[in-house]
Amino acid sequence: MSAKEVTSIQQLIDIVHEYSPNADIQLLMDAYFYAQQAHDGQFRNCGKDYITHPLAVAGILAEMKMDVETIATGLLHDTLEDDPFTKYETLTEKFGEDIAILVDGVTKIGKLKFKSKMEEETENFRKMVLAMAKDVRVVLVKLADRLHNMRNMGPMKPHKRKKKSEETMEIFVPIANRLGLSKVKSELEDFCFQYIEPELYAELKEKLDKRAPDHNEFIERFGTLLHDELSSKGINCQVFGRTKYLRSVYNKMIAQRVEFEQVHDLLAFRVLVDDLGSCYAGLGFIHALYPHHPNRLKDYIAQPKSNGYQSLHTVVLPEGRQVEIQFRTREMHRIAELGIAAHWRYKEGHLALSKEDIQKIAKLRALFEAAQELTDGQEFLDAVKVELFSQEVFVFTPAGDVRIFPVGATLLDFAYSIHTDLGSKCTGGIVDGRIVSLRYVLQNGDHIEILSNNTQKPNRDWLNIAKTSRALSKIRHSIRGEEREQARELGQALLERTLKQHDLSISKAQKSGKIDEVLKEFGHKTPEQLYMGIGEGALTVNKVVDKIVPPINRKPATLSSFFNKMRGKTTSPVLINGEDDVLTSFAKCCSPLPGEAVAGFITRGRGITIHKTDCEQYAASDDDRKIPVQWQNSDSRHTATLEVACSNQMGILADLGATCKTMGINISHLETIVLSNEEAAVKFSVAIAHIDQINVLIKNVQKIKGVTGIRRI
Repeated sequence: MSAKEVTSIQQLIDIVHEYSPNADIQLLMDAYFYAQQAHDGQFRNCGKDYITHPLAVAGILAEMKMDVETIATGLLHDTLEDDPFTKYETLTEKFGEDIAILVDGVTKIGKLKFKSKMEEETENFRKMVLAMAKDVRVVLVKLADRLHNMRNMGPMKPHKRKKKSEETMEIFVPIANRLGLSKVKSELEDFCFQYIEPELYAELKEKLDKRAPDHNEFIERFGTLLHDELSSKGINCQVFGRTKYLRSVYNKMIAQRVEFEQVHDLLAFRVLVDDLGSCYAGLGFIHALYPHHPNRLKDYIAQPKSNGYQSLHTVVLPEGRQVEIQFRTREMHRIAELGIAAHWRYKEGHLALSKEDIQKIAKLRALFEAAQELTDGQEFLDAVKVELFSQEVFVFTPAGDVRIFPVGATLLDFAYSIHTDLGSKCTGGIVDGRIVSLRYVLQNGDHIEILSNNTQKPNRDWLNIAKTSRALSKIRHSIRGEEREQARELGQALLERTLKQHDLSISKAQKSGKIDEVLKEFGHKTPEQLYMGIGEGALTVNKVVDKIVPPINRKPATLSSFFNKMRGKTTSPVLINGEDDVLTSFAKCCSPLPGEAVAGFITRGRGITIHKTDCEQYAASDDDRKIPVQWQNSDSRHTATLEVACSNQMGILADLGATCKTMGINISHLETIVLSNEEAAVKFSVAIAHIDQINVLIKNVQKIKGVTGIRRI
């Protein structure tokens, strides 16, 4: 992509005519004159008429060989934001709904009030991504807009340039990479490098500029030699040489931990050939002529990058220099340069996509659709970043299909990628013949089969296991459904129990019309919604009962009456004011065990929750609702969970089981986690009667050969 800026509508039309002679030029003319009128009297920071910006953005899109609708969107992309007379309906009427949708997708949210600048930026990003899920062209316009802004940040103050560059590096550079827009990505990276690290950038640029005469001379000489050598072998080719981008050079310095002077492969040559066979033939000829680095050979043709990039990379040593050479067909080059934009083709002046192209775009769109269920802006941003910004691993289904995941993705992510039901019922998997847990981290080349059980259900721990937005959104959805049902059942039971104390029942309250009055009072449509509100704690059961049984008819509430309400038939392992049949539950945040110092917390409608006295959540709770409790002698058993770090070796589980058996402790749950070929972890739950048993068990497990650590969780 040329950095030459389009400055007139005629230039723009000429570029479009070159690749699409039958394009609707009138649409471009209409969009230009409308934008010119909308931005009349507005100026850029540099002092130029504002229309120069949308014209340049449209020019960048034309260089991508985009369709006229997208280019027209480039001309109009700021009209909704900057022109008070331009509305969505206006654009729809004048230019059609497709263009109106595209313009709206790239328009900043300027009329909403946000709590913070971060929230605003997050919501802007959400809007762009959701629009992108409907039409990928939205982000192409956004990237063209950002690229032109980065090219013209000179008049801005340094701190503003830095902030804008950090945002670009964090969001737009990875998006450009994910879409395969290599030239856009590289140019954006260099601008970001220039403004984020101005001193370092200037230093490296000075050093590179000093070498420029020598580099230019070598590029011309070796480029000609390369062309002639390949042509003599019957390979029709074009050869282009260049000095690598500064940001790319800097990345090599960081990766190799060397100074600039020690980076040797500063030059790269690109060889464009007619067909696939010529790529491999050319590579063979060059390797026969020059020494090469075997470990620097990368075949992205056999295994393309997820953004569609294909090329053969090698590093050879002519004249004692390290030089990178890339072999690719002209079609591969078109896709490498234009990325997703290369899938927009023209047939008789109209956009026409092949079945293969539609599938590629559909895969990209699917990355964002799963995140749409997330309502929290930061959750949404984090989820999409996982998909966009991570490196990737390639794994295989039992049928031999390739699936691509971000680095760090787990077996659970794989299961959900196959089908939601399979993910929800997943209990583990078989990877290359060995059984692995849900936590197994996917590795390149894994052949995976999922193990499932119809009784399995997602739980909150899964949110710490899954990494992809699809899996996380499905897990959250399932958990929310399960928790809502549990809340409904709990709320109904609490209301029934409380009404019973007043010689009433839910059915009696419904027959008398009291429930309908309560629904109207609290804005609920159904009794189920009311029960759910009680169960979730959004509405106290007493407030509901107040509307059914007036408080004037009730006895004053006392601690004694509270105990009377909460007494149950099951004997509690703790004593509360000398009582052992009060409704109690044990806090999951600290999981107290008999023998540990404990205290009680009065919950609204749910009895007493038992915490460890040193529990942070208990310490931060309302002092007025804290109550002393003590353990009593009881035969009851309590679950404790331990995590063991150990070597990945045979016999560990057998030794662990034997240790527990010797102590008379039963293992109720066990899960193994393979971290690597050398390391593993075992998480298991045991039923114990006193904390002393856990302390002794921990000491005994530490003695097992291969165990490197153990902790209670």
